[in-house]
Amino acid sequence: MSDGGFAPIRTDRLVLRRFAARDAGAFRAYRDDPAIARWQGWDGCSREEAEAFVAGMETAAYGLPGQWFQVGVADRADDRLLGDIGVHVLAGEPRLAELGVTFAGGAQGRGLATEAVDALIRRLFTEEARHRLQASIDPRNTRSVALFERLGFRREAHFRRSVWAKGEWCDDVVYALLAEEWSGRHVA
Repeated sequence: MSDGGFAPIRTDRLVLRRFAARDAGAFRAYRDDPAIARWQGWDGCSREEAEAFVAGMETAAYGLPGQWFQVGVADRADDRLLGDIGVHVLAGEPRLAELGVTFAGGAQGRGLATEAVDALIRRLFTEEARHRLQASIDPRNTRSVALFERLGFRREAHFRRSVWAKGEWCDDVVYALLAEEWSGRHVA
């Protein structure tokens, strides 16, 4: 799906959808949480930054090679934003995509990220014919490591002190999953 559209995905408890202006406050709250930002490439988020980001994602084209697109993940019952999943279709080979996951602290530990990413994986492999998905994670981010392992991703690499982030050299682990390894299974 590289036409710029992103059709919502509904699961039992969630809806994966485009960001909307109403999401700016919740987005800012989790992006501004130091415990969440610790493992990300940002250090906080102002109201203006949140509003600008959300406005950009409202109209951004989905699936453009070389561009990140953030999919909003909301509670299906009340449409409250709980987190987001970044999808980066690689510029050199659009059948490959990188994923990044961020959830608010209050939405963690209940299987919501697993449910959301599993649903997105299904679309990426079945409807979009992606060949391979990968995620790059600081191995100290044990919750993210556990999420991708639970989803069937395989650890392919561990680069020691290869990323300069937050004033220190950090390790980077790469997890990947091939379409043929996934084969339509559903994570419970």
